[in-house]
Amino acid sequence: MKRTSIDPTTPTAPVCWQRESPSACLRIELECGEIHLLPYNHLISARLTLGTGGTESLQITFSAYEVQIEGHNLRDLLLGIQDFAIKWIRTVPERYRSLVPTREGFVTTIQVVSVA
Repeated sequence: MKRTSIDPTTPTAPVCWQRESPSACLRIELECGEIHLLPYNHLISARLTLGTGGTESLQITFSAYEVQIEGHNLRDLLLGIQDFAIKWIRTVPERYRSLVPTREGFVTTIQVVSVA
């Protein structure tokens, strides 16, 4: 098997989410600087839908908040949420989106809305 090395001088896109062993809450970091901590025990549902142009929409409903995430290849993110194993989510800044490999998932927008 051929091994490849990563060139440290090649820029890479920032990571959009972190998967870990089960976590008590999900941290959502918005571009405006707001940070939300949402406890997984308040998770009601999550739904992934395919939009136009290959974009995907992930809607996550908690007891008091609804989180709307837009991006590409978000299935792994949904599966991590299913396992309560996503520790945090944030968007990839627009200037780095061209660096994300097409098979990798990335988040373009996040909205958090109070439903209470």
